[in-house]
Amino acid sequence: MTKERPRVLVVGIGNPDRGDDGFSAAVIARLRGHTPDGVHLLARKADPLALIDDWDGYGAVILVDAAMLVNELGRVHRIDLAENPLPLGWGPPSSHAFGLAETVELARNLGRLPRRLILYLIEGQNFETGASLSPAVATAINQIAERILADLTPHCGRTDSTEV
Repeated sequence: MTKERPRVLVVGIGNPDRGDDGFSAAVIARLRGHTPDGVHLLARKADPLALIDDWDGYGAVILVDAAMLVNELGRVHRIDLAENPLPLGWGPPSSHAFGLAETVELARNLGRLPRRLILYLIEGQNFETGASLSPAVATAINQIAERILADLTPHCGRTDSTEV
């Protein structure tokens, strides 16, 4: 009997060694052991372009990322990327070589966007190497983990996690 592939992918994008960029890794760590069967957790430190291959075959994908401060430190945005593009001008340029907005739009143009694609994006302030999470960003970890758990489909297979 073959093991069924998980149906939902949750990806944290960011470097845990760069201050608020580590928010997504902290959320993924908080989710480990708490997700329903059928959810795969992935912590991706770099290369958002690789997401196109990561989410291939998944019906639903939830992304977690941090962006430079635009309005309010620690403010969380939940964006349905299957329905709405992420504005290319969202804050200063990404710390990643190819930004998330560009990756999503490339996948959309190639017909490789998951059917359901949700982004939780937090506004951060400190992305310096070796910095800690800003207190306002750290406070949001449990809240976002709970919101993601509420978004997950209750009818999933096994849970598994990976670091890239």
